[in-house]
Amino acid sequence: MPSTGFDGLIRELLGTRVTRGDERKGIAELESEISAIKARDYGQALRQCLSRSEVQEIADEGKTNVWPGLNREPVRLVSPHEFVRRWSTFGVDFKFASLPWKEGLSLLGFYVNKIDRVRMRPLIFVNTAHHPAVVGVALDHEMGHHLTSQIFAAKDGPHLLSQTGFEEHLAEPTELAADILVSLGIFPVPIARTLFSGANPVAARKRPDALSGRGFAELLEYIANRYGLRFEHIGGVNRRFQTLAGLVHYTKLRRALLDEYGI
Repeated sequence: MPSTGFDGLIRELLGTRVTRGDERKGIAELESEISAIKARDYGQALRQCLSRSEVQEIADEGKTNVWPGLNREPVRLVSPHEFVRRWSTFGVDFKFASLPWKEGLSLLGFYVNKIDRVRMRPLIFVNTAHHPAVVGVALDHEMGHHLTSQIFAAKDGPHLLSQTGFEEHLAEPTELAADILVSLGIFPVPIARTLFSGANPVAARKRPDALSGRGFAELLEYIANRYGLRFEHIGGVNRRFQTLAGLVHYTKLRRALLDEYGI
């Protein structure tokens, strides 16, 4: 675990040898995106996109139908096979494939509600080429789309989840709703209060960001112990940066939910 915090991990990832020019360009783009979402005011974005009552409705939907312990205990990481076994009768089909090449890796998964004369049932697709914890996030995110499709009267077209473009989710209620369910699953309120000092809203706002210094080390330790996600075990610098972008996004979103709405 890097003792130098977030910036130390960035330097470590940048220090990984990269030989191809297109890889260096892709990494530079990912670094720029991570910097952008790290600096973004997630509290303001959350308030502008979804009200507290809407967020509570989203959380209740997840708790009632799929995760009864949502926001009380961490969602358990299960294999895709086990996920299907549990939820194949929930009115949705599942498809999995490993897409390990560069273009394929950019896709985590997608959700399609239905396509007239082609698909009569919703479909969740997930790319299994990623770390099991990332696959789990994709499964939960796409299930989130399925759960909230009636709330937002979702269109029939596909909802793509990639390893980049998280900032765009902050202005899309359907994407943000699915991300909220993921964040509540990873960081239930007891964990969130420990990581972000959210039990006291005034103290929470004065506490350094969880992506800084010791807070980031504690965050990495929690993710490693709970979900087995350690950056040194992820193959390829591009994949590591992609995974870091997701971690930054879901962490900042979870803190915003706690700070802004007390959820």
